Amino acid sequence: MSGGARQNVADTKLVPVSENDDTIQTAAEMRSLADQAEAEAAEAEALAAAARARARAIQLRRDAEVAEAKAQPVTELVVQEAVVEEAAAKADEVTPADSVPTEVQDISETSPEDVETEASPDEAIEGTAEPDTSDAEASAIDDAEDKPERSRLRWLGRLRRPRWSTVAAAVAIVVILAALAGSVYMVLDHRHATEQRRRAAEFSAAARQGVVTLTSLDFDHAKEGVQNIIDVSTGSFKDDFVKMADDFTKVVQESKVISQGSVQADAVDLNTMTDNSAVVLVASTSEVTNAAGAKQDPRKYRLIVTVARDGGRLKLSKVEFLP
Repeated sequence: MSGGARQNVADTKLVPVSENDDTIQTAAEMRSLADQAEAEAAEAEALAAAARARARAIQLRRDAEVAEAKAQPVTELVVQEAVVEEAAAKADEVTPADSVPTEVQDISETSPEDVETEASPDEAIEGTAEPDTSDAEASAIDDAEDKPERSRLRWLGRLRRPRWSTVAAAVAIVVILAALAGSVYMVLDHRHATEQRRRAAEFSAAARQGVVTLTSLDFDHAKEGVQNIIDVSTGSFKDDFVKMADDFTKVVQESKVISQGSVQADAVDLNTMTDNSAVVLVASTSEVTNAAGAKQDPRKYRLIVTVARDGGRLKLSKVEFLP
C-alpha cells in the first residue's frame, strides 16, 4: 500500500462522523467525505484483489513445479517456471478500476472499525498462507534424479548375474568347439604324418635301388651295367656320367671283376624332403669277385644321394661318396 493510501486510512480513523462535530457544517462537505471514503475503500479492495491474485499465482506455480517434477526431467522445470511467472506478472497488472465495486455504501452505515478492516491490505496479504511445497518439490526432484540411476543399476545387476543355464550352455559350447578343433587338428596331423612317411619310403626305395645299380657291375655285361646306371640317373649326375660312360665301360671290362652291391641302411633327411626331391644317407657294401673266382674283402661305402623326380620316376640327381 502506498504512503498516501495509508495516510488517508489513518485520517479516516481519526475523523468520526458526528452531528456535533464543528468541522462538518454542510451536506456538501459530508458528500465529499463520503466520496473520499468510497474511493479509499475501492482502492483497498483493488489492492486486496491484487494480493489474492498474486497468492493464487504463487500457488499455481508451486503446483506446476511439483507436477512437472514427477513427469519430466528436472531440466524442463525452468520452462514451466517462466510460464507461471508470466501469469503472475499479468495478475500484477490489474488496476484498481478493474476491481472497484459498483455499489456505493452509505457513509453513515460504515463504522470506523469496518473502514480499518477493509483498508488493511497488508494484513490480508500477511494473513494469506502460502502452501509449503518445498518438501514435496525436493522429494519429486530426488525421485526424478534417482529413477535413471536405479534403472541403470538394475540393468547392471542383470548383466553381472547371468543365469546358471546360460553359463552352462556357454561352457558346453566352448567344450564342443575345443573338441572339434582338437579332432580336426589330429586328423590333419595324422594325414600329414602319413603322407610324409609315404614320401619318405618312396625316396628311400629310389635311393636304395640307385645305389645297388651303381655298385653292381659285371665285366661280361659292362655296357648293360653302364646303361642301367644312366637309366636311374638324372640332372647333373647323368650328364657327367654320360660323358665318361665309354671310359668307365673299358675299365670294367679290363678289370675282369664282378661286383654285387647291397644297402645296409638308409635314412631320409626330412628337412630337405619335398614333393619332388629329398636327400638320402646310404650305407652300402659291395662284394667283389675276380675272373678266377676269388672273392675279395667287401668294400663299404657311405654315400649322400639326392633323389629327384624325373618324368614321374625318382632318379639319382647327385651322388657324393664320403670317406
